[in-house]
Amino acid sequence: MTAPGSATQPRKSGPLTPGELAQAAVMAALCAATAIIAVVVPFAAGLSMLGTVPMGLLAYRYRMRVLLAATVAGATIAFLIAGLGGFMTVVNCAYIGGLTGIVKRRGRGTPTVLAAAVVAGALFGMVLVGAMTVLSRLRILAFESMTANIEGLAVAMARVPVLRDFADPLKHGFATLLDYWPVLILGSGIFSICFVSLVGWWALSRVLTRLAGVPDVHKLDTPGGTGTVAPVPARLADVRFRYPGVDHDALGPVSMDLQPGEHVAVTGPNGSGKTTLMLVLAGREPTAGTVEREGVVGLGRIGGTAVIMQHPESQVLGTRVADDVVWGLPPGTTTDVDRLLTEVGLDGLADRDTGGLSGGELQRLAVAGALAREPALLIADEVTSMVDQNGRDTLMTVLSGLTRHHEMSLVHITHYDAEASSADRAINLGGTTENTDMVQTAAVPAGTVPGHEAGAPVLELTAVGHEYASGTPWAKTALRDVTFTVNEGDGLLVHGLNGSGKSTLAWIMAGLTVPTYGACLLDGAPVSGQVGAVAMSFQAARLQLMRSSVEREIASSAGFAVDDQARVAATLATVGLDPGLAKRRIDQLSGGQMRRVVLAGLLGRAPRALILDEPLAGLDAASQRGLLRLLEDLRRDTGLTVVVISHDFSGLEGLCPRTLHLRDGELAMAPTAAGGAR
Repeated sequence: MTAPGSATQPRKSGPLTPGELAQAAVMAALCAATAIIAVVVPFAAGLSMLGTVPMGLLAYRYRMRVLLAATVAGATIAFLIAGLGGFMTVVNCAYIGGLTGIVKRRGRGTPTVLAAAVVAGALFGMVLVGAMTVLSRLRILAFESMTANIEGLAVAMARVPVLRDFADPLKHGFATLLDYWPVLILGSGIFSICFVSLVGWWALSRVLTRLAGVPDVHKLDTPGGTGTVAPVPARLADVRFRYPGVDHDALGPVSMDLQPGEHVAVTGPNGSGKTTLMLVLAGREPTAGTVEREGVVGLGRIGGTAVIMQHPESQVLGTRVADDVVWGLPPGTTTDVDRLLTEVGLDGLADRDTGGLSGGELQRLAVAGALAREPALLIADEVTSMVDQNGRDTLMTVLSGLTRHHEMSLVHITHYDAEASSADRAINLGGTTENTDMVQTAAVPAGTVPGHEAGAPVLELTAVGHEYASGTPWAKTALRDVTFTVNEGDGLLVHGLNGSGKSTLAWIMAGLTVPTYGACLLDGAPVSGQVGAVAMSFQAARLQLMRSSVEREIASSAGFAVDDQARVAATLATVGLDPGLAKRRIDQLSGGQMRRVVLAGLLGRAPRALILDEPLAGLDAASQRGLLRLLEDLRRDTGLTVVVISHDFSGLEGLCPRTLHLRDGELAMAPTAAGGAR
């Protein structure tokens, strides 16, 4: 049978799915946070309107019960922290966002909003009238307060010659209205609700319109399906896939068979369609060709398909390790959590806080969570690219043994030759004989003395130490007494296991974090006071790209007008990109192109130094060579100072002649000792 397509409408019935729960939790937290700030911070009430955006997105993309779950959670949090004001702010945001999202999703317009607002206003007004009828003392107190305000306004008007004649009619008119207070309250309720609803619709509907134009190209949701869950065996025949708004196929044609119990490695250069193949195997409908299975995909269901992503942080939802393993499992499911944690090398960590896990531990936790569903098909998408070599070896030991210890098929997407060789067979999506070489591993470079090289000092770190949550029971030391100098035109590689303090060190050198003690100086002054002078490229390039198109991103990062096409083209040329990419949407770029766009924007500001955090992660061999060649040329020709934090060392000797090793937050002369990922 052909795999089911991706649903375009919210589910109609059934309990909340794990994905819906996760969305409700995140959006509730965002709404509650804005509500609390709006109530607690003076003169910040206007910020409450921001809370309508997450609620509007929920109503636009999901069914009503998801919105209700988020409203209850957000209102409870806001009430506990900010009292009744926070509670009512969340409810108001849920009403405006919910109304706008539902009307927008159903293709209606302003008349529908107005009609719904009149009904809601009438109900609101009747509730107020009923409450004031029963609570007579509260009604008297409210009317006395309103009367005092009107009389004070009348006194002020009497002192203005132009308004003097209107003062007495205002007092008498308001007194007459109070005789008919139920009508006054009802009319005020309808007017206020209509006004708020129309203003919210006017503002929020435009936001939703813009968000609707952003394709959700990596959406993994599939219809529940009532058939038998059986993702394998699977046969793909001439499968192609093209993303919305793109003039070329991202995948295909691909024909392949996937048998039960098989370990298949999927390789190929960036942009060859590896992740798109993962989406098709996970249930997304191809734009051409057929996918035949004996049953439904069963994404996330017991005995179905499980997916492990490149960034494990996006899949960790539980606060404790044990909670995360069983997150989303059907009620009543019996799971031997300790056995699963032991299998993936996390034995004894069931009660550990997930926020304190390293990258390698998070990836292994994601594997445990997938195994808890006893999947017939497990797809791992470049899960080792952000992990150090020791953690990579541990993960591969776990992955390579899954098909022997479990009744499942494993599809592993990778750039690494050693990982592909452990599979039963490999499928290369390169399509040609060019650019098919794999990323090779290399030994850790020997450490060099953290002293002075030729050139004036640019970054100077003296006895730098940093402690997170300092002064609390949760204090954690990340760095201790780190001292070294980075000179002009220097190339420095910083190496260490996950959790050794490399990223903390990078943030301190970029001025984004102030050390707990010690000094980090840029040209003799604290770097924290010169934010932007040291440019930093983060591990996940996509998260650093904030604009919709390449030209807008580069212009924004480099600080010039987007209309200056000559500068945009020149900036793209500095990183070896075709100026024709300027008009392309960010989501249409490959991983290597995204990293170069980030680099182009950073270099456009002429930084004193450039820090690259895992710049080679997720890149194929050709993209790695091209990026390193570009950086070497910039360092040689312009004297650019470069600091690289990386777990991959092949080819880095030309860019980084110096190497520093971090071990448990301290500088070490020898490479970090072998062992499991911390």
